[in-house]
This record gives sequence, structure tokens and C-alpha cells, in this order.
Amino acid sequence: MITALAVLFSTGFGGMERYAIEQAREMAKRGRKIIFLAKKGTPTAQALRGEDGFKTVELSVTKYIDVGAILKIRSLVKQEGVGIVHAHHSADLGLIVPALWGMPDVRLLFSNYMQVPAPKKDLYHRMEYGRVWKILVASEELKRNAEDNLPTAPGIVEVLPYGIDLARFDPARAQAGWLRAKFNLRENQPVIGVISRLDPLKGQKGMIRAMPRILEKVPTAVLILVGGETPELEGRYLGLLKAETSKMGVADSVIFAGETDDTAPYLAGFTVYVLPSRSETFSLGCLEAMAMGKPIVGTDSSGTPEMLGHGEYGLLAMPDDPESLTEKTLTLLNDETLRKRFGEKARSAAMSRYDKKVVMERLSAIYSG
Repeated sequence: MITALAVLFSTGFGGMERYAIEQAREMAKRGRKIIFLAKKGTPTAQALRGEDGFKTVELSVTKYIDVGAILKIRSLVKQEGVGIVHAHHSADLGLIVPALWGMPDVRLLFSNYMQVPAPKKDLYHRMEYGRVWKILVASEELKRNAEDNLPTAPGIVEVLPYGIDLARFDPARAQAGWLRAKFNLRENQPVIGVISRLDPLKGQKGMIRAMPRILEKVPTAVLILVGGETPELEGRYLGLLKAETSKMGVADSVIFAGETDDTAPYLAGFTVYVLPSRSETFSLGCLEAMAMGKPIVGTDSSGTPEMLGHGEYGLLAMPDDPESLTEKTLTLLNDETLRKRFGEKARSAAMSRYDKKVVMERLSAIYSG
């Protein structure tokens, strides 16, 4: 089998990073030789330490112009006999593409997890994306966006949904009592859950601002925010969010749970899952909530409507609108029958479209060319 080099130099650690590592593990389980290249000192590099399923390499790297890093990538590709390089972050292409100059037999695969905000069809990007063999995106919305804004030839962009372990996120195995015991919550206390890094774009502030009205109607409700700060905001944004809970008078009803590498026990205890992002291309946390059979409120922006069947198995609120978040969240908190129906539909959609076994077999076939 062709040796594959996964490359991810991002400094954050959210759904993209977790999923890139999961893909590498799955490819290794299928007998493929995998090498994972990460930026030294990042959460991704830390998460990979002790990994025994595949080889990991840490590299000190500067964005865009880093001749030393380019030469080290090139040397690694040659030494290890790499046949396919799988990039997971667009910023990394500026280092990978020059590292592969004169090596036409090495295929460059790029998983694009983000909306491209504006056309990138200048000479530099034509040269960069002209080297990419295939671009994988998680949804039809992202496919349209990439085809409209990136200098790609027809057929280069392909939809490959996220894959999820349906056995791990299984409502039949869920133990809701873990979350309630951890935070000393009553058995039937309504829990609103959000799982994402703490960042202005992820909408936690809007959800906090929705809580006063929610508590007027459901006084015992509690909001649990799971996730750590975006690295660029570390040491600052958590404090701002906590200050917001005090300002809104809801500090006693909001719990900051911190980071976790195992979201299933949290999801099991949520009454309602909310994705309040101001813009979200494709949320792994939302997909995990779907698989867990949770009723979901998402924002009507970017890729979220497609994920939720345009309202078929989740309610859509207006982005950056606490009043709309309030209304939709209360609708689910106050209607157990509706929660059950949406949860069942969400689980069914996850099972039919996002089964990790099926998705990873497709990825393995793509690696084989």
C-alpha cells in the first residue's frame, strides 16, 4: 500500500484536528503506513504523543515562508517513500506545494473543512491549487463554495462526509447519569449543551444572553459549555464569557466544563444540544449530537441547515440572535414529544449518511487512487 503523510500545522484543537487524527488512526487500522506531521508544541502534537498506531513527527514551522520546513517536508517524503500527502489546513499548502516540486508522482489530497470567504483565483493560488490532486469537502454546500472560489478543474472537488463511530455515540448505551453526577444536577433537570471551542464565532456569548428569558420559562435549566479557548484567545475569552454570565445574572445557571477528548458522556446528559455559531461550515459536535439522538437547535447559516435537513431533524435559529435562540430552545425544552421526534430523525440521518465504516472505506479507496 502507498505510504500516506498527513499534515496539520494548525495551533487550535477542535473538530478539524480531532477528525484528522481519527482519520489517520482508521487508515492505519486498515493496514496502511501512516505518518502524521504536526507543528511542534501545538495541542495536535501533544495529542499525538504516545500514539502507537502510526508514526508521528513534530516540526518547528513558520507559516508560508519557511525554507527549512519546506526542505524537511521534502526530505521526509523522499525518505519514507510517501505516495500521497493529505493536507488538512489550507495555510499548510504554502509549505507542502513547494516541498513537492519535481515530484509529480506524489499525489496531494486536501480536506477543506472551511468556507472559502472570497475568490482565490490569482496567480499564486492557481499555482498552489493546481498542484492539488483532489479536494475533499464534507457537504454539498462546501462543494459549491469551493468550486465557486478556488481555481480548480472540474471533478477535483468531491464530497466525503464526516464519518462517526455510531457504536460510541449510541443513545441505547448512553449513561446520562454521569453528567448529572459530575455537576451535581438533579435527575430531571433540563440541560442545554454546547460543545465547541470558546470563540466569538462559535456563539457562546449569544447563548449566554439567551439564558435570562429561558430561565424565566424554565427556572431550573442549566447551560453547560464544553470546550477550551481558541489558542489565540487563551487566557482572555473565558474570562469575558464568565463576566457576561454575571452581567446577565445567570452565573449560577451556566457551567464551563473545559476541554474534553470524549464528548459522548456529555452528550448523553444533554436535554437539548445547541449549535449557536455565527457561521459554521460543518460541525463535528453537531454530528455527534445527531448520532446520540439529541434534539438540536442550530443556526440558519453556512452548512448547518444542510446538516439538519433544512429543519427536518432540528430547529434553525437566526445567527447572532439571542431572541431567536431563546425561542427555538424553549420550543424543544417545553415539548418532550418534539424532542423525541427530532432526536430519532437525527439519529436516523447520522446512521444513513455518516457511518464511519463506510466513510473510511471510501477514504481508503481514494488513497489507493
